[in-house]
Formats: sequence, structure tokens, C-alpha cells
Amino acid sequence: MKKQWRILWLVTMMVGFAASGAGAEGKASPTLAPVDQDNHIDFLKQMTAGQVTALSAVYPDFRVLKLCSGRFSGADRDELVLGVWKPQASDKWWKHEVHRVGLIWKEERWEVHVIDDEIEKDEALSRSFPMKWQYAFAPSGFSGEMRCGLPSGIEGDPDLTYRLGDRPFFDLGKKRLSNNKVVCFATDDVYNNWDCVVYSPEDGRFRLWFQQAHAD
Repeated sequence: MKKQWRILWLVTMMVGFAASGAGAEGKASPTLAPVDQDNHIDFLKQMTAGQVTALSAVYPDFRVLKLCSGRFSGADRDELVLGVWKPQASDKWWKHEVHRVGLIWKEERWEVHVIDDEIEKDEALSRSFPMKWQYAFAPSGFSGEMRCGLPSGIEGDPDLTYRLGDRPFFDLGKKRLSNNKVVCFATDDVYNNWDCVVYSPEDGRFRLWFQQAHAD
């Protein structure tokens, strides 16, 4: 019965998104390739009804362009970090197309965290502001480099390193965040630059933890 309910829910959501997308096609759909729409449907299948409901409340008629799961807050279940497409008016040019969003499990419900907004509080720490995600739209589909759910800081990733002199802004262990997965976003389409964030339950938000920002 539970399986039948989930299948019915997915079909309903897919039909709803197809219908709402058709109404919005004239305004914004040229930036999305058919493969992006297909990927969105596949990503929806990986989300629970509660996650979709929470995200829809903040981003009606959204499209998911990237999805990764992990234990980002130390909760007893996998949570999500998403790249969400929802064009909207903004006086900040880097925030009006694709938003980095976290779905965090807290007090028996899903909370939507707009990562772009939350890490603005760390502007004073940043060596490269705005802390934007480098992404692109193309006929072959959306592209945006992301490292999701790294097990121990940035260790083991070939593109992320301390060898260039960059150091974390704070110690994960001292903040009791060693078990919270780190997420990194590419910030330049030429140089190997990245912003890495971690969710801090104490602060109730994602924080900028590490920044790799070089021009050579």
C-alpha cells in the first residue's frame, strides 16, 4: 500500500510539474534543455513527498538541476543539497537563476536552507566575494561542478588541497562538526577555485568553511 501511494504521488507531481512548466515556458524555459527537464523528473523520484512539499513552499514551480544526499546536520537520515532553478527578481545578479539549497531534517520536519543567503553572513571571511557557484546552461544541459558529502573535510579530492596555502576558517572537530558532510562548489570556470560549506546545527545555517581562491 505504501509503495502504491508513493507511485501515485510521483505521477501526480510529474503531471503537476509538466502542467506548471508549460505555463511558464514562454518566460524562462529557453535556459533549460530537454535533458534538464528529464533530470528533474529523475531527481524528484529520489525525494520524499515531505521534501518536495517543503521545497515547493519556498520555490513554487522549481526545477532540480543537481542533487546530492548525505548526513549534513548529523541527523539520523540522509538530507539533501540541491541546485534549484527558479528565476526570480533579485538585485544581486549571482542569485537570480540557480539557488544552492539544503533540505535539513530538524524537529521531525524538513527545513529549507537557502545556502546562498546563509553564507553571505561570512562575507568578512571570504577572500573572493560574491561567493557564487560557477555554472552554465547549454543545449547539452546544465553544468555546475559540485563535490557533495565529502567524508573528512576535503581529504581525498584531487581538486581540493591545502598545498596552495589555503586553510579552513575553523576546525570541524572543535566545532563538533566532524561527522557533518562538507559540500564544495566550483567558483571559477578557468581556475581551480572552490567554496566549501558545512551545516552548523549550533548556528542553524550553512557556514563557509574553506575557500580555495587563486588566479594561477
